[in-house]
Amino acid sequence: MGKIEDEIKPWVGEERRRGEELFEHLEKHIRDVAVKCFKSFDPTTVVVPEELLRLEAVKFRRLCEGEFKREYFDTQGKVIREISNKIGFTRFIVDACSIYAIEWTLAVLKETRWSASKREAFIRTLMKGLYTDVAVAVHSLIDDMNADAEQQRAEFDRQRAEDAQADSRAMAILGKALSSLASGNLSVQLTDPLPEKHEGSRRDFNNAAEALRQAMLGISQTSEDICRGMQEISSSTSDLSRRTEQQASSLEETAAALDQITATVRRTSEGASQATIVAASAKDEAGKSSQIMKEAEVAMSEIATSSSQITQIVSVIDEIAFQTNLLALNAGVEAARAGEAGKGFAVVAQEVRALAQRSADAAKEIRGLIATSTQQVERGVTLVESTGQTLTAIVGKVTEMDRLITDIAASAREQATGLHEINTAVNHMDQVTQQNAAMVEESTAAVNEMNARSIELAKLIQRFSITGQGQAALSFTRYAA
Repeated sequence: MGKIEDEIKPWVGEERRRGEELFEHLEKHIRDVAVKCFKSFDPTTVVVPEELLRLEAVKFRRLCEGEFKREYFDTQGKVIREISNKIGFTRFIVDACSIYAIEWTLAVLKETRWSASKREAFIRTLMKGLYTDVAVAVHSLIDDMNADAEQQRAEFDRQRAEDAQADSRAMAILGKALSSLASGNLSVQLTDPLPEKHEGSRRDFNNAAEALRQAMLGISQTSEDICRGMQEISSSTSDLSRRTEQQASSLEETAAALDQITATVRRTSEGASQATIVAASAKDEAGKSSQIMKEAEVAMSEIATSSSQITQIVSVIDEIAFQTNLLALNAGVEAARAGEAGKGFAVVAQEVRALAQRSADAAKEIRGLIATSTQQVERGVTLVESTGQTLTAIVGKVTEMDRLITDIAASAREQATGLHEINTAVNHMDQVTQQNAAMVEESTAAVNEMNARSIELAKLIQRFSITGQGQAALSFTRYAA
């Protein structure tokens, strides 16, 4: 973009004469327009200083007459910069310039004595002058912005060159320190100050190097502790492996013994179950015998009753024989008295008496037999009763024995179940122990491998200088064996 002075030329001829006439008619409105414009950015404005009014009159005359010369451009540039610095460029254009144009347009419209064509010509002249003023303002501000930008660019280039030089020096120092750090010297520190912008990097490098040194010291100590611990763990795992193998062997023997005991208890349980069945059968048979003995007691009682009844019948027969004998005696006496006539009757009486005697003898024998039988029946009843009581006691004992055998069988089954569970648990323990033995063996191999890695780590750490007096003094080699 070229200079504004080359693009805007002063008015000449009819255009300048119309502008001069316009200024003559509008000069009286300068104070009112100035006050309203100042109020747009300072509402407390009541009056405008005379010096400002004078300058505004000069400026407005130049706008109306098109007197755009060097003095106008210089003066207008200074005024615009001052106003923009106070209220800002945007507010200057949007508020101040718009109000300025509106108020001057209204001032033209107030002149009612002009014809429409003349008023239109004056408005055109006024608008051209006002927009020329705005163009000068914008161009002036752009020039100022370009000048500021150029100055800032030059300052930026200068500062960038200085910064580049400082950066190069700082990078060289940091590069040397990093090379030393990369070679294994962890005790390196940047003691000389760097440019302000790199002081943070210097502190960060020193802190990082110190932190790395401390970390490496910790790692070296930890590595030594790990090596020592690995030796102890290796020894412990070897002992653990040996004890685990012994335990596995013992558990295997225990499992075999428990298998035998479990089989024995199972057979005992089966025998107890059979004994329970036999005892239950004996209980049933004893119950039947007891019932038979009760029936025998009833039968013996009935026999005793029958014997008693027979004794009564024999007594009746004996009484009949006695009476018959008496009758026979009486008949003999009567036959003797009858003499010859009674002989036949005497014979009959004799026979009857003989029969009566025989009946009496038979009744006596029967009585003796019945007495003996009664005694035997009574003894049999006593024996049957005693046998019944004994059988009842036997039934009770058999019942108790059946209960005990049942309890023994249940206990044997529980023992068999418990031993089976114990046997299962022991077999599981045996399997777990075998697995543990394998895991211990694997752990021992892993510990040995880790011990070897720890020694390798110690050798790597020995490459670093962390004391400032040569390589780190570590004592890992004693664990290499």
